[in-house]
Amino acid sequence: MKRNFFISGFVSFTFSVLFWGCNKEEPIPSYVHIDKITLSTIYSNEGSASNKILDAWVYIDDQFVGAFELPCTFPVLTVGTHTISVLSGIKENGITETRIPYPFYEKYVASIVLVAGEKTQVNPTTKYAALADFSWIEDFEGASPGICNNLGVPDTNMKVVNTPGLVFELTGSGEVLLTGSATSYFGMSCNKYALPKVGAPVFIELNYNCNTDFNVGIIGYSGSNIEVQSISLTLRPTTGWNKVYINLTNEVTGAVSASTFAIFFSLLKDPDLTASYVYLDNVKLVN
Repeated sequence: MKRNFFISGFVSFTFSVLFWGCNKEEPIPSYVHIDKITLSTIYSNEGSASNKILDAWVYIDDQFVGAFELPCTFPVLTVGTHTISVLSGIKENGITETRIPYPFYEKYVASIVLVAGEKTQVNPTTKYAALADFSWIEDFEGASPGICNNLGVPDTNMKVVNTPGLVFELTGSGEVLLTGSATSYFGMSCNKYALPKVGAPVFIELNYNCNTDFNVGIIGYSGSNIEVQSISLTLRPTTGWNKVYINLTNEVTGAVSASTFAIFFSLLKDPDLTASYVYLDNVKLVN
């Protein structure tokens, strides 16, 4: 996959080499290497720094070079002092084919010196953009989660667990465990949130670990009436903890008459399993 992903920079380089090959001298490219992009957060306002930044979208002097899966080394047909800008790329909705720069991570900008035939190491850092608004952060560090049971069945409540082997980070994670006669779960954010429309980006981030398909969705309200309820994404079983960025922009914008929104989580017990489980952490509703 890495060799095939976003080869625009490589194609540009290849055509440039072919062009210059018609002349007497071929240019010697310089190279840029990026291992990873590091996210930092102010935990009290922005929650965990957990992320799944997979790609670097790179510009040199505001000219797009390409988008590269990390870690990466790529050629640049220029030398000397230049400005490099790097955007943090993610899989939108966890889908490999829909990779985008995450709109809520800040652009990294630095001055670099490029030398023909040599590799320059760049170590980008990022943080949440100043305009990012966190409507809801649930880190499961309290005694009870901010996700309420909408069915009123005690056996299927989401609980906060503190067992180290079950917790993603710090001291707590949310747990839904279906065993015995408990065959379904539906829970939703205890509060409703006003979210921007007219195409303004809205995402929900979360860390999750599950052995059964589960759904993440949105409910739009006009006053106390439900105007729209839809599944935004079905997440598949994992082999450990994963992170996903779910794009809610179109659903929120399309709910014309809805003034507030809640996020819901639902699953059905897999009949082939003794127990179906979902663990959640670091749920963030960002707009």
